[in-house]
Amino acid sequence: MDIANWLVSHRLELGIAVVVLLGLLMLQRMWRGIRRRRKPAPLHPKLQPYAGRTDADIASEQVDASRIVATSSTPSIVGYQLIRQIEAVYVEGHRAPNDAVTALKAVAARKGANAIVNLSQSRTAGGRCTAQGDAVVVRPDAGASVRESEEKG
Repeated sequence: MDIANWLVSHRLELGIAVVVLLGLLMLQRMWRGIRRRRKPAPLHPKLQPYAGRTDADIASEQVDASRIVATSSTPSIVGYQLIRQIEAVYVEGHRAPNDAVTALKAVAARKGANAIVNLSQSRTAGGRCTAQGDAVVVRPDAGASVRESEEKG
């Protein structure tokens, strides 16, 4: 009974305390909203590949990728003769499979390749896409053009 009497006698102070606590909660939410609008913190250099790409990066990547004339998931490309294998290339951390393949083409082109063989792509457990393949130099197969002209004539 003492607790009930105390609550009744101090209801004004309790009401003020509840209003103050609600006000503090509202201020905390407002402060969080203000902090979220700030510029994001810089990423650690090891995490940079997972950051968003700028429009200039994407445009540069597409220009480099356009130098790749052919891709294949097999060790050869129909209609082309393999001249030289440069090296295996690998990219990771892209949002979509097409982005990963475009990035792979750009990496291969920067290494001097004009085609990619053994191309494969996959999605990681974290939802990001990877692509890998062998950067190669190819040229059109002269035998293929002779066969095509014989078939037509």
